[in-house]
Amino acid sequence: MHMSSNASEADSAGAGDMVVKPVQTVGIIGDGQLGMMLCQAANHLPVKTVLLTTDPSNPAAQAAESALVGEMSDAECIEELVRCCDIITYEREDIPATAIAVLRAAEQRGVVECFPSLTVIELIQDKGRQKTWLAEERIATLPFVLSDGDPNDAHRAAQQLGFPLVQKALRGGFDGRGVQVLRDEAALMRAWPGETLYEEYAGQFREVAVLLVRDRLGNTCAYGPVAMTFEEDYSVLDTVLAPADLGSEATESARALARHAIEAMDGVGTFGVEMFLLASGELLINEISPRVHNAGHYTIEACDSSQFEQHLRAVSGMKLADNQQHTPAAMRNLLCTPALAQESRMRSAQVSSAGPLSEHWYGKTPTRKMRKLGHITALGETTKEAMQRADARWEQIQRTALEANS
Repeated sequence: MHMSSNASEADSAGAGDMVVKPVQTVGIIGDGQLGMMLCQAANHLPVKTVLLTTDPSNPAAQAAESALVGEMSDAECIEELVRCCDIITYEREDIPATAIAVLRAAEQRGVVECFPSLTVIELIQDKGRQKTWLAEERIATLPFVLSDGDPNDAHRAAQQLGFPLVQKALRGGFDGRGVQVLRDEAALMRAWPGETLYEEYAGQFREVAVLLVRDRLGNTCAYGPVAMTFEEDYSVLDTVLAPADLGSEATESARALARHAIEAMDGVGTFGVEMFLLASGELLINEISPRVHNAGHYTIEACDSSQFEQHLRAVSGMKLADNQQHTPAAMRNLLCTPALAQESRMRSAQVSSAGPLSEHWYGKTPTRKMRKLGHITALGETTKEAMQRADARWEQIQRTALEANS
């Protein structure tokens, strides 16, 4: 493992609202686009970033103050990260047990602080534990059945929960992976073996999310709720409308539900709280992500402060900034297709803006269909106008990519 440095001294602007020492070094575990955007947000704060990566040339590593090269499952590498940081945070939740053990020992020695806490990471990274905790805390969520791998559990879950029946992997499932819908008795033959989770199907619902930020003193602020749509075949987040048109009562209920959940787990940082809004008007938590979230990317252009800035403020002990949304917005993900894969290979990590449109490319070398290669954020007088702009730019990118590869 080795360290590489990319930047000079961190900008000290904003130090007047610190409640801890003026400049802190934040270690970030994970080197995807979320880590990259956290590092970019740190450029405007009295914070230095050290990003743990397996590839010092990737865009996230290049955006960091410095990069530590190594695997997050390597105990020595995590020890090195601890030695050069005041605070550890994450851009993903699938932190290996080895890393958690090293970080916990370091916290007990008083040499580093981890936010969100390791207890929260362990709770959320296992969907079975997360759902059980929600139920025990009497936080609204869909009925579920845990399976230890007994082949009869799928039939037992179907009898208890009915059809359609949703099966979820306990760990590692995201962007459409690790989730399947079993629609009838015959489909139970496709049930995955091993430990999984069966969940009641939500019926008619809208998917919404609140980005809830909570600092180390317990102060909170919320972005959203936003309305989300998903690519049907792969269940990957496709579009976001911000704000969601829910009405004032449902809006406040969604924020209150998110705040209740994150306060109950004593969470610190930005959390993506995904919810189902049922046809009855009831709000249920689908799942919680202990990190900045794709549904909050619009905050970079449409709000006084982004989810990324707020996360760094929260974990490092700074005051939370004003997070008011000043303009209706829409976001559309650039999901990998053969044409866009080639387009992405020709683009480095970059952000371009023209009036109400901003285009973010992550600099990824795509290997998987429907992988997130970037996103478009559009602003407008209304969310409808913003979505029309995002759609028009998305279609233009698709046409140009197809023509270039024809």
